[in-house]
Amino acid sequence: MTHPETHIDVAVHTTAGRFPASGYDSTPVHQKIRIMLERAAKALKITNIDQWVARVEGKELDPNATYLESNLHGKIVIDFGPRESGGG
Repeated sequence: MTHPETHIDVAVHTTAGRFPASGYDSTPVHQKIRIMLERAAKALKITNIDQWVARVEGKELDPNATYLESNLHGKIVIDFGPRESGGG
């Protein structure tokens, strides 16, 4: 059983798919965001995420920060993909 104040429910959406495939992964709030991004990339067989950006509700995340430091809680969906080029 998880304790809500110490865990956050996380899902990662990418162009290659969703991780986990359904539902959310209960993750410690003190864990760095990049851990989940790396797990998602590995599970979805994404080979290069160096130039990718993670966002929650349009806000860019620092992958080296924890969920707590990023003021994230409850259930979140991280949109993870290549940084959009400026174009136009």
